[in-house]
Amino acid sequence: MKMPEGFRKEELLFMTKKIGLNLSAQLELSLKSRSITGVQVYFLVYILRHHPNGTYLTVLCREIGLSKATMSALIKKLREKDYLYFHEEPDDVRKKKILPTAKLIAEGDEFLQKAGELEAQICSALDPQEQVQLWNLEKKLIGRFAEMDQNEKTDRRYINSEKSITTAGEV
Repeated sequence: MKMPEGFRKEELLFMTKKIGLNLSAQLELSLKSRSITGVQVYFLVYILRHHPNGTYLTVLCREIGLSKATMSALIKKLREKDYLYFHEEPDDVRKKKILPTAKLIAEGDEFLQKAGELEAQICSALDPQEQVQLWNLEKKLIGRFAEMDQNEKTDRRYINSEKSITTAGEV
């Protein structure tokens, strides 16, 4: 497939960023509830869908793609709001399982319903075949980023701290 005349890769990358920003804005508008942000609600929805029996910080970092510092800040805010709590492992007190609280369980159905409605509304712009194509393209781009990270010779701690600084404001 030939690229349209005047097409620039920069425009493609900026459009991807705009999609991310619009998604964050819609999360805030549609999911904001009481004293909790839309991004926090959507994270809790992720916990309810994928880890209702709890999980660990490192698992969440790997799955979601946030640094430990950013993820810790998000979890700390949600613990303060009584949506998550830690369960220390008896064999290793350094290992703490992140679990939903009774408050999250009580409000979870509402969060899940709102998130499902928002996802359906956003994804309705694409037919099922386009959704599969987008999924495959996104996986391809994520794979490319992973390759770039592996090839990078910069100290990994520096890269992760940069990610933490740029994403911490979004928590």
